Amino acid sequence: MPPKYLQELIKSLQEFYKCPSCDIAYNFADIQFLGEVERYYLVQLSCHDCSLPVVTALPVDGGRVAPRRTDLGKAERTKFAARGAISAGEIAEFHRRISRRDFKF
Repeated sequence: MPPKYLQELIKSLQEFYKCPSCDIAYNFADIQFLGEVERYYLVQLSCHDCSLPVVTALPVDGGRVAPRRTDLGKAERTKFAARGAISAGEIAEFHRRISRRDFKF
């Protein structure tokens, strides 16, 4: 990967990604480029606060990280962006609800 694209990738990761455990933003030194597999960049993020390692695969589009594709309209994107990230508690509650035997779709 050319250095220019690597710097762009790291800046975007620092801007948009936070540690899923402690919600701390990643520092430059926390982000390690592992390599490229087919059309994905593999990156490891290691939190400087809680040491949680996260490995992510980012889609590549002509040497740049591809924008996220979505079928949401502008109003829907605004609505969900205002709600913030899904918390671990919300995920756990969702899992408890769908794991019940009497759950119906």
